[in-house]
Amino acid sequence: MLPLLSCSPLWNKSSGSNPRPDGPATSYEYSYNGTMMYPIKYYSVKRDADGAVRIAFLRNSEPEVRMIAGPEDFFARVDALVAEYGLRRLKESYRPRMEVLDGYDWHVRIRFRENAIYSGGFNAGPSGKLASGIAALNQYVESLIDASSEEEVIFRQDYREFLEQE
Repeated sequence: MLPLLSCSPLWNKSSGSNPRPDGPATSYEYSYNGTMMYPIKYYSVKRDADGAVRIAFLRNSEPEVRMIAGPEDFFARVDALVAEYGLRRLKESYRPRMEVLDGYDWHVRIRFRENAIYSGGFNAGPSGKLASGIAALNQYVESLIDASSEEEVIFRQDYREFLEQE
């Protein structure tokens, strides 16, 4: 659920554009943050050195990132969702038109063979189809995480240490 992404465009300002992606998706990252030390949600999906899809995730502001294997067709599904929802039209930045001193921020990055889609915001985000597209991507990742068991976790690390290695 991305409550901030459904804010009315009348209350949001957006800026920046993304270059047209070229080739298939190669990685997906999403983060939703409050004022806590750790993100509320964090996903990073990439291929490892052997070419296997790996899903690193953190939920509920936990300090530990866990990693599971992902399906081989993960990035084909990402490509399909990017096309279906027109996510290349995401702006780089979303913010409210009024000053907000506390709240949430988020970002999404989808890398392709050439170029990337990057978007983020502070207490604001895209509306309509673009917000639904980000939600669909995250629901797909969540469904894979929910379908995995604790025995399938292949890696654990503190979030801060994990980011240093990224």
